[in-house]
Amino acid sequence: MSYTIWLSFFVFVPIIILWIWRFRLLWHYRRTLAYAMFFALVVSIPWDYFAIKNHIWYFPKEGNLGILVYGLPFEEFIFMASVTLLLGSIVIIMKYRTRRG
Repeated sequence: MSYTIWLSFFVFVPIIILWIWRFRLLWHYRRTLAYAMFFALVVSIPWDYFAIKNHIWYFPKEGNLGILVYGLPFEEFIFMASVTLLLGSIVIIMKYRTRRG
């Protein structure tokens, strides 16, 4: 399974469902989610770059689109931001639900 298909199925679809379900609530926290995504990229890019340069892990070329940005597959940037958006959205919804009782 290619990385893009995996992201679509396990990350993008749940994000779309959550945002359709709780759009107003999540839109209220859009800046918080944007900051979280930004900081996830700031932390994750050097971490991934270090891991690849030191042969800790790698990204097989046949599973990616072949677009590299700073030596990382483009999908990895999408992964970092979208997983943060997914988890942040879940946390906000759960926080709202527990407050309501």
